[in-house]
Amino acid sequence: MKRILTSCLLVAATLFVSVLTLRAQEFPIAVGSDTTFSGGAVYGGLNGIVAVQGDSTSPYTINAQLLGGPAQLIGSRISFGATGIPPGGVPVFDGTNYFLVWLEFSGTVKGQFLSTSGSLVGTAITIATGVSFEHFPYGVIFADSTYLVLFVKNDGYLYGQRMNKAGSLLGNQIQISSNLARDFSYAFDGTNILIAWVEMIQDTDKDVYGQFVSPSGALVGTNFVIDNGPNYSDNPTSLAFDGTRYLLGFHEMPPSATKWTLVGRFITTTGTIQESFTICDSTQAPDFASVATDGNNYLITWVQGSNRSLMGRFFDKSGSPLGASFIAMGPDGGKIPFGGVGFGGGLYLVVAAKVDSNMSDGDVYGRFYQPLTSVGEHRSPAPEQWSLMQNYPNPFNPSTEISFRVPVASRVTLSVYNILGQKMAEVFNGEVAAGIHTKVWHAGVASGVYFCRLEAVSLSNPRQRFVETHKMVLVR
Repeated sequence: MKRILTSCLLVAATLFVSVLTLRAQEFPIAVGSDTTFSGGAVYGGLNGIVAVQGDSTSPYTINAQLLGGPAQLIGSRISFGATGIPPGGVPVFDGTNYFLVWLEFSGTVKGQFLSTSGSLVGTAITIATGVSFEHFPYGVIFADSTYLVLFVKNDGYLYGQRMNKAGSLLGNQIQISSNLARDFSYAFDGTNILIAWVEMIQDTDKDVYGQFVSPSGALVGTNFVIDNGPNYSDNPTSLAFDGTRYLLGFHEMPPSATKWTLVGRFITTTGTIQESFTICDSTQAPDFASVATDGNNYLITWVQGSNRSLMGRFFDKSGSPLGASFIAMGPDGGKIPFGGVGFGGGLYLVVAAKVDSNMSDGDVYGRFYQPLTSVGEHRSPAPEQWSLMQNYPNPFNPSTEISFRVPVASRVTLSVYNILGQKMAEVFNGEVAAGIHTKVWHAGVASGVYFCRLEAVSLSNPRQRFVETHKMVLVR
């Protein structure tokens, strides 16, 4: 269930979280008499999708639900005409289309493109066969114009298959792990992809490994140890990159214990293992950490056995907590939420399936959260002020998301300049409604420092004007 998605002073932050939790409301995505789960979500501010497994005909059908904005669904669920193992499709966005991968009961990994309007693009693609059913055996990431589909095969090793945006497989499968792997996660730093996994050792899964892979499919260095302490470390991992370094969330439990502790550990882009911190200790019976970042801070969620809720907590980039933990999504009667969190379009999106004790009769819900911006500040999804947010990721290669908020309908110009003040690109020029908007800059320029400039004018009152500039770094 970990892939259901897919990174201030203490007193002020605690008050912020209290207000935030009250204002961010759950909304239904796939609820009813059918049994549904979710394999992830992609949200970019203007629209997005939530992968949904299950409908009235079967709990294993592969579907998707379009999002038109915070808590706004577009149309009905879209069927892919296929079935797969839980949790169903894992989605990603390539700047043009969505792409979902899933694992059929035959052990075949399939993929399907979906347009932003909700139409299937082409037919399903066979990516790999002979794939294992156990321990989160498949996933997909888009990096530097190509896909890397990841899967654990029946021989127990972790592999990858590159694919272009046209759906053609590129080269042969790449063996990524030199040991038996399970419960892997992945993130892109603008240059390489880091993949982390738990080594599968019978009865005692203790060690966590990593491997860098370039977007061209070359292994960068060799497998390296991220955690090799005496404690067990099986169960899902979760990985995010904050623009400077990676943060891995994983489980630890001494052999004599019965409950997990969730741990975060930082990793540099060269594979240096740095400090660690406790996300949630064993007294709360936590499981399934999910890590997301807005580039300034992290929001980490986990399933907490002590109160049968999906919990959340903000942390800064050093791993220090920003306020107390809070209920990101609570139980519903006898149903417990299993889910995770992702970041896009200037917002965190929590998606969870609320399931009964038999892991059935599921209903999928979502909930948006604002990132922490400054001490005591709260920015609601319907903004009261103008704002240009820092692009994400930053540094980036070759594209980056630029989000901004306008409190009223406005004419907006979003431009990019070099350090000499020369205009290099006009990312957007047009009218927008009040709200949060995200544009993508596909940088066709050399590496270097650039400046994003937002100019906005109210349509109803031209005297209301706003200008703000942020620095961006392109690293090729």
